[in-house]
Amino acid sequence: MKNFFSQLQNTLLRQIVMVVLIVSTFFGFISYGNTIAVAQADVKTPEGIYYKGTPDGNASINNDQQVRNAQSGLKNTADNIREKLNLDEPVPQSTKEFLRNTERRTEKAVRPLTKTPEGYYQTPPQAR
Repeated sequence: MKNFFSQLQNTLLRQIVMVVLIVSTFFGFISYGNTIAVAQADVKTPEGIYYKGTPDGNASINNDQQVRNAQSGLKNTADNIREKLNLDEPVPQSTKEFLRNTERRTEKAVRPLTKTPEGYYQTPPQAR
């Protein structure tokens, strides 16, 4: 009988100790914000700044040559697209007439439905 009670006491003591350790660990994580410490070093190379996104401390990028190369490449691409699509040339008169005729036909088709000469999103033709 003595042996039984000693085993029961040991088992209860072991369970109580485990519960106390689990609860203290839980509250310890809560009190310290449950953050994981990660080693962070200051990035000094342009590649590191590129992959990190932005440098710390609002520091400017010291390698202006990369920025100039990127800007010139984008400018050349934009000029190429502008040239291929003829975006610098004025809109031909025939295209303007086509758009006006299409707009008038659309207004005529919509007028019976909306009971107004223009849609709510349009300005009157006199103001155009």
